[in-house]
Amino acid sequence: MSENTDNTETVEQQAEGAARSLVELVSALENGGLQYPLEAYRIYSYFTRAAAEMGNALDLIGACVQGLHEKGRLMSDYRGEPLDEVLERFTQSSGKARDLAGELHGSLSKAHAAVGRIAYDDAPEVGRR
Repeated sequence: MSENTDNTETVEQQAEGAARSLVELVSALENGGLQYPLEAYRIYSYFTRAAAEMGNALDLIGACVQGLHEKGRLMSDYRGEPLDEVLERFTQSSGKARDLAGELHGSLSKAHAAVGRIAYDDAPEVGRR
């Protein structure tokens, strides 16, 4: 990772922050749960957006790796496995992950819509938007 001198987060730090935030959310849900269905509705909204962005991010990472390969900046590590085989595995697994992110986005969208009706009917007046 290169040194960051302009006080902005690197892409790697942003990914780490996203993972850390998700762990913190899981902990908060385990410890406190939800008080109103509206909270679930809003969380599903964020998760739906995150799933869509996950697919986009995987596409961009794949393109970056391909660009590095085209520039001759990749090589196999000390295990000596042929680079083409490693890249093929990367491409296949990334493609499967991208497909799964798309499926997750679709499922979350359906759950978001379903919980939205419950959330709206049961939300306190101050929580409605």
